Amino acid sequence: MYSAKIETYQYLKEFPRIHVKITDTFFEKIKSLLRLKYGSLYEYHKTINIQYVTLKKEFRKNAHHPFHRLNRYIGDVEISEKGLFDNILGFYHWGSHREFVMIPRIINADEFFVEGYALYLAEGNNGSNGLKRPRGFVFTNSEISVMNYMIAWIQKYFPKLEYSIVIVKPRGTDVNIETIKKKIDSKKFVYAEESYNKIVKYKLCCYRAVLIDLILSLDNKIKDFCSQDRKIACAYIRGMMIGEGTVYNNRSRYVRIEMRNRKEIEHIHKLFIMLGYDCKISCRTTREDMWSIYIGAGQLKKFYDEIGFGVHEKRQKRLINAIS
Repeated sequence: MYSAKIETYQYLKEFPRIHVKITDTFFEKIKSLLRLKYGSLYEYHKTINIQYVTLKKEFRKNAHHPFHRLNRYIGDVEISEKGLFDNILGFYHWGSHREFVMIPRIINADEFFVEGYALYLAEGNNGSNGLKRPRGFVFTNSEISVMNYMIAWIQKYFPKLEYSIVIVKPRGTDVNIETIKKKIDSKKFVYAEESYNKIVKYKLCCYRAVLIDLILSLDNKIKDFCSQDRKIACAYIRGMMIGEGTVYNNRSRYVRIEMRNRKEIEHIHKLFIMLGYDCKISCRTTREDMWSIYIGAGQLKKFYDEIGFGVHEKRQKRLINAIS
């Protein structure tokens, strides 16, 4: 099975608002080496673009440090980046929750990871709607099988992060909450009502800005992985199809994926072509800036064998009927 390594700390260090806590021993080592090399923190501040009061406050006690600045400090005293990474105790995002969280240093970007990643891009809060950048990992779906998949995904790759499941029911309707809870693989539930919902929906919420910053920063890397391995490409498309795909089996038979994100639809089309599918991108005349890819009846068996709709049980059954 194809699997590529993702060094998460390499991505997190690029965010100015992400802070880290390091071991006391390593903290004292950095401070001692800076004083040894420059004579004092005051003399050191003259060589870098940081005010002395800021530098002095930061080295008064080992509380938390901007990750990107620590990289500058260790470079100036010739400590390896690995040395820093080995001594990180946790992360938090300035302006968000102050609790430090642990992020795995290495993630294996296997098929399961890539499929879940694509599914989150399709159905999660990722900022592609043009509004403000999301400050938490929030995934919404109406299918319990899909929700359980995403729960398993976050438990596997980010096991130390806490999350809750919000059960959202249409306002004024009776829903057997206890029956639903027995079907969802979670221990922490929150309940809500919304007037505009006609069906029960579920939200997986992990309000950690560090996590969503990491997830969104991996986009180009994951897309590169897709171009290197057919199974990874299939996993990516499958995740997108679980979130955004549809199956038609009436007068005509086809699979369609449709979205407003043209960059994403172009990437999916590129993967389809790489996998040997005959398909094109089209723009619907009835919906402005809505881009679609169709997989026709002659390719449905190939689509079923290679990609399918995974854990989305309803669409998978319709696909099976369409090729029967």
